[in-house]
Amino acid sequence: MTRHRIGLDIRMLQNSGIGTYLRGLLSGLKALGLEKDIVLFGGTASGGSPGDLSFTAPIYSIREQFQYPARLKQCLLWHAPHYNVPILKGRTKLVVTIHDIIHWIFRRQFLSPLQAAYAGFMLKQAVTSADQIIAVSHHTENDLVEHFHAPKEKITVIHEAIDETCRELPPQELRARFEKIRDKYNIPQNFFLYVGLIKPHKNVLMLIRLFRKLKEQGKVRASLILIGRKDKTYPTGYEELSKLSSTKDIYHLPAIDPEELKIFYNQALALVHPSLYEGFGLTLLEAMSFGTPVLTTNSSSIPEVVGDAALRVNASDEAAMGDALIRLDQDTALCESLRLKGLERVKIFSWKETARKTAAVYEKALAEK
Repeated sequence: MTRHRIGLDIRMLQNSGIGTYLRGLLSGLKALGLEKDIVLFGGTASGGSPGDLSFTAPIYSIREQFQYPARLKQCLLWHAPHYNVPILKGRTKLVVTIHDIIHWIFRRQFLSPLQAAYAGFMLKQAVTSADQIIAVSHHTENDLVEHFHAPKEKITVIHEAIDETCRELPPQELRARFEKIRDKYNIPQNFFLYVGLIKPHKNVLMLIRLFRKLKEQGKVRASLILIGRKDKTYPTGYEELSKLSSTKDIYHLPAIDPEELKIFYNQALALVHPSLYEGFGLTLLEAMSFGTPVLTTNSSSIPEVVGDAALRVNASDEAAMGDALIRLDQDTALCESLRLKGLERVKIFSWKETARKTAAVYEKALAEK
């Protein structure tokens, strides 16, 4: 049997987060002409094809462990874009990308004992069985070393990037396109924007409560739009998120078209990203690429991504977050300064560079005896 050189698991291609990473990596590999040695494994709906290249088992399932061996045998190297790695990899080299260890860091607050046990087992498995590990930030690298004793020499930090179609729209075009969206969703002209899953560690509950208070006190003029799906269930203390719906000043849109999202970014007064933990933080880069000012936190990898191009506060400091929102609501000079800094900052992130460094990791793993 002829073995493929590199197999890439693309079952999460259409997802947010890891799906964005996969799409960006593939675009970078193609742009550099490096995709010829790579075979994609996924269900037909996610871009794979029937037969040998199909991989239909749900992620995080027992079924995927039964399907892994036959697929790994077809490849000299397997790239898992997440820590749900094969438990038995045989002689196939394994490269795994680890984006974060959120499930482990917050296991006591947000996970059931069973979920926590699975996360711990699979992360440990990924660290020990991988020939090479790609971490998307130095913070994730440090977490892997600290919590799972990952050998630092086995880890390569490769930052994520953003699509080149993320760009500022000319004012006239933005006005015309935003009017259509405004009518469709019945939203205001001026708003702060949050983009991401409505998960506890994203600190959205604090943002909602704080924003409500600021509006009641008449301290901000703009509204708040939250774009992202809710979880099916929430841990104790976060039940309020399950009841989240649009009100007069706070709007919730569970899902919108990607092209519409670009309009929201362009129109927003600022992106507000109050997260307690990020492995990388793609929405921060997306916002800056659209010329949208960013208000975020000093948590985890965030300073590594945004540098001094964003307004940063401590995630637990509600007063500082409130003051920052008021400043952005009223200070046009500050907004313009952040816009220019953000547009400059995003220039250092490129999917081509991500792809080039990833291909180098493949070669390093394949060269190992």
